[in-house]
Amino acid sequence: MQFTHIDANNDEQFDPWFGVLQRSEQSRDGEPAQGWHPDEWRARSIDETAPKVFHLYSYGPSRERPVAVGALEVTRDDNLAFIDGNLFVDPAERRRGYGSALLKELEASARELGRPTLVIFVIESSREIGTGPNRAFALHHGYRVAEENVRRDLEWPRPDDELNDLWDTWSPFATDYEIISWTNGTPEEFVEGRAHLSAIMPVETPHVDIDVEAEHWDAARVRLHEATTNQMGRDLLVAAARHRASGELVGYSELTVSREQPQTAYQWDTLVVRSHRGHRLGGLLKVTTMRLLEAGRYPTTKITTFNSMLNGPMIAVNEALGARIAGAMVAWRKDL
Repeated sequence: MQFTHIDANNDEQFDPWFGVLQRSEQSRDGEPAQGWHPDEWRARSIDETAPKVFHLYSYGPSRERPVAVGALEVTRDDNLAFIDGNLFVDPAERRRGYGSALLKELEASARELGRPTLVIFVIESSREIGTGPNRAFALHHGYRVAEENVRRDLEWPRPDDELNDLWDTWSPFATDYEIISWTNGTPEEFVEGRAHLSAIMPVETPHVDIDVEAEHWDAARVRLHEATTNQMGRDLLVAAARHRASGELVGYSELTVSREQPQTAYQWDTLVVRSHRGHRLGGLLKVTTMRLLEAGRYPTTKITTFNSMLNGPMIAVNEALGARIAGAMVAWRKDL
């Protein structure tokens, strides 16, 4: 068996790699996978100079015949004390030790990259919440739960006037703020503020057992984020909260939808700066991105979001919007 770092631009290597991932997701969910599409993995795996880039790994008789695949998200300057990873085993090849062998190689690669901690993210289906096979597997290999997130799905479109009713309920709490929005490219006047919010996002959101630091963001990185999202074939629907008195951006929310497979829209980051919470800004931001989704006439049937179980306020917002539990995501940590 070979453990190899594959080239995302090489179809003979990438297509079998993605095939294992896709079959693993379909086995888990019991339906065609709705996770990242091939071009989305490629877009995040080809630029070694980017602030974050995925290294894709194959384990099997050859690069073209993998039985298990993995990925490590390599950061250049941010949060160098740990590295995030993923692992998938072809359903037809399970219970043969291939997942254990691949995990051992991923740990060795993390050490070679100088990262003392590996965090593996595992998604559980609605049938597996709290009982997925990853639970015994991770503990057996010396991992502990670092964070648990719950997936919620929101049926789309919403009933007539529901968004307007929520806006009317929440907006009286936010008279000191203006909600602005855009699609894809951030207006130049807001780029610096947008960069600051992404920089502090890791330290402004709750974490259980992962020590995170603020990231390095500037206007160029915002533009790179937008270009990469476009390269992934996705539209980026963004809302931001602007404090009227200071003119500063104090919150933002991103909703993203694939132009090729728009059935599921994904909630990406949502942040309200801690000192400006309590004004229903999180809900107003999400309503605004949903209005952009509505205006774009996408044939979307649901919106998917993940929240830390510690993030009670955002969970309350999502449930008020009508989202319901549909799965989970567990972050498993091992100090190497």
